[in-house]
Amino acid sequence: MRKIKNCICSKANYFVNRARMAVSNQRGDFYISDAVKIIIAVVLGALLLAALTLIFNDTVIPRITREIEGLFG
Repeated sequence: MRKIKNCICSKANYFVNRARMAVSNQRGDFYISDAVKIIIAVVLGALLLAALTLIFNDTVIPRITREIEGLFG
């Protein structure tokens, strides 16, 4: 029983130490800056898509509909 407990404790300590090393690692700055760039790109893309959707729904599609109805109506 003691052997199993020691094994579990050593594995838990191993994972805790790996987590501490990953958090305290200074080389992760580039990953954080890349993540911020990706988030900014996604937000700007969503805003651009929303603007284009608004323009098409309010301006382009009703005019195309009127032109088609004018041709066949």
